[in-house]
Amino acid sequence: MSTPEGGSPAGSAFQHLGRRLLVPALLAVLALVGLTLFADAGELLAALARFDRSLLLPILAFSLTNYALRYLRWEIYLHHLGVRLPRLDSLAVLLVGFLLSVTPGKAGELGKAWLVRELGGGPARRALPAVLAERATDLLGVVLLVALGALSLPLPAAPWIAGGAVAAVAAAVALLTWRGGAHRLFALCERLPRLGDHVHHLEELYDRLVGLLSPAMLAAGLGLSALAWGAEGLGFWLVVRDYAPAAVPLRAVFDYSASTLAGALSMLPGGLLAAEGSLAALLDAQGLDNATAASATLIIRGATLWFAVALGLLALPWVMVRIRRQRAAGA
Repeated sequence: MSTPEGGSPAGSAFQHLGRRLLVPALLAVLALVGLTLFADAGELLAALARFDRSLLLPILAFSLTNYALRYLRWEIYLHHLGVRLPRLDSLAVLLVGFLLSVTPGKAGELGKAWLVRELGGGPARRALPAVLAERATDLLGVVLLVALGALSLPLPAAPWIAGGAVAAVAAAVALLTWRGGAHRLFALCERLPRLGDHVHHLEELYDRLVGLLSPAMLAAGLGLSALAWGAEGLGFWLVVRDYAPAAVPLRAVFDYSASTLAGALSMLPGGLLAAEGSLAALLDAQGLDNATAASATLIIRGATLWFAVALGLLALPWVMVRIRRQRAAGA
């Protein structure tokens, strides 16, 4: 796939997509090797064999709940921005975004704005704030879940971690919506030789993004994000509970959210290596043996990250066909 002439830089996310997926595939292999060394291959296989496979359906159902809630948020953002796409096209764009998420810092997801344009939703820059707002509310929603899950930790750590996480969310929102600071930054950018001519586009983008982070929209976005990622946290609890029946749901949500946050902050494609390593370490610190911790980590990553990537791969042909039809109709 290649970017059409006159296309936005976002479209370049689709160039040589197969080659781009080699990096996350390599990182996935490294994560698997690391967990195998952490647990011992034979013991890890035995732990995987002990897992109750009948739990896979409810675990995947929690993952689908995550995607459904994020689709609702995506639709809310597009509607607020005046972007109109048929529901199936909009859903397909969201799913392909999961495939693009296995890029450093999830930067490839900016290609969703290009897809919206190619499917007749208007200029890519009109949809771009929705992608940025998704990333912001995803990250902040996960931090809120860390705060909630921290209440399951022993004293005196619990209130400090919970309070610090809430304070971090408040500070991030204040910084993102500080128009005065943003416009001072834009004024400085105007002096840069290659950036000055594009500052007005950045200002327009920022103003649209702040509109999606207004109090009512922020509450909706953060609420849906916390529910979505919390659903996957409950799916993780089902995994852990099969190995440790006394597992507490709130602690599982904390572990899953903290590892997701570690993966996001690492800026590695899909959070690979960082998410797996931190999750296995958290489980090990709670008394699970290495093989059980590694097995639980592999199962939940398969049912969340790689399940989402698989759905993105399934949606990609639909999107490409729809784009070709859209171009043919406009020819």
